[in-house]
Amino acid sequence: MPAFDYAAYDRAGKLQSGVIAADSERHARRLLKEQKLLPSTLSEVGRQPSTSEAGERWQWLVGRRKARVNNFDLALLLQQQAILIQSGLPLEDALKMTIEQAETDSQRRMVQSWRSEIVEGRSFSEALKRSPYQIPESIVAGIGVGEESGHLHEVLRRLAEDIENSAENRKTVSRALIYPATLLATSLIVVSIMMVWVVPKITAIFISSKRELPFMTRVVMGLSDFVQDYGIYLLAFVVLSFLAFKQWLRDADRRRRWHQILLATPGVGRWMHMANIADWSRSLGVLLSNGVPALAALKISSGVVENLYLRAKMEAVTEAMRRGSSLQKALSDNLSGSGFLVHMVGSGEASSELDKMLLRVSEYYSVRLKNAVDVFMKLINPILIVFMGMVILSVVAAVMLPIMDMNNMI
Repeated sequence: MPAFDYAAYDRAGKLQSGVIAADSERHARRLLKEQKLLPSTLSEVGRQPSTSEAGERWQWLVGRRKARVNNFDLALLLQQQAILIQSGLPLEDALKMTIEQAETDSQRRMVQSWRSEIVEGRSFSEALKRSPYQIPESIVAGIGVGEESGHLHEVLRRLAEDIENSAENRKTVSRALIYPATLLATSLIVVSIMMVWVVPKITAIFISSKRELPFMTRVVMGLSDFVQDYGIYLLAFVVLSFLAFKQWLRDADRRRRWHQILLATPGVGRWMHMANIADWSRSLGVLLSNGVPALAALKISSGVVENLYLRAKMEAVTEAMRRGSSLQKALSDNLSGSGFLVHMVGSGEASSELDKMLLRVSEYYSVRLKNAVDVFMKLINPILIVFMGMVILSVVAAVMLPIMDMNNMI
């Protein structure tokens, strides 16, 4: 049974919104009228509301694309289901309770879409697969195995932890890249404002005095003139270059080559390598521990890897496994710079504890990534502050030197 987002007016003319389960849009409107509500907008969960016939056709086409899911929301919802199911509550009742206690509308709509499918008699994994929200394939596969084995609550708990850890790794890398970029952008904006508005007004006084100016002052005045004359063109060039680059990356082969270049970048490339290997190892370990067959788990885990160049390597590992190779040999032949992973996988295969070894590998790389980023942040923070200070000090000095010379003349 589909779920519908609605906005409707009550008898007092107050606009209300929520989610309602119904067989069709007409059925949903009838149910709202029975509740003495006048529907204003109505749309299936995961799709945008429609307001006209032409708009309905367009929104129907858009609605075919699944909505993206916030990882932390998904982890929270899975964790809640694990606790409720472990306490003995049936899955449908657990989902109903989650809908009533949802913290946000997005969470409520997502769980309602799951419950609507389960009410029609489908399994939890089928409900996630048919949901209008984009649920990762690894989650769907793991839940499917959990339903078959009768340990759904344990699988949900492990999957929730896997989502949180993977999101934390991506957040760690993003923080290391965003922080210095933000500081540099801030300093660039401050200097640009000084060059366009502050420096010209002050230097006009020096030019009118017809005195020989210090070298630093002449340099700053030249930069100020350049920014005033060509700054807008330079900004337009940067924006257009960025848009052209994004368009260029739409091609999968080009994006894979770009990802290969990123992996070869000193520092950042190593972080991305560790983050992707940690995600792959954790996903594979969780799937294997939940009983997913090895080849299926390898195929699903390859999709977790965000770097397309590394993903191609992992797909080659999966193909080698399909031809009868061991996982250790397949990794050794296709993945360089991951000696620890290869060694631990070999130990796991020898001891029949591959899933545990993979989870340890993921933990190892996650800790290494966090430590590397922490060290980088501690080093880059004073360096950027000193750099920003020198740039601003240079501009200030270029303005102050002529003023000091004029005072000496007096």
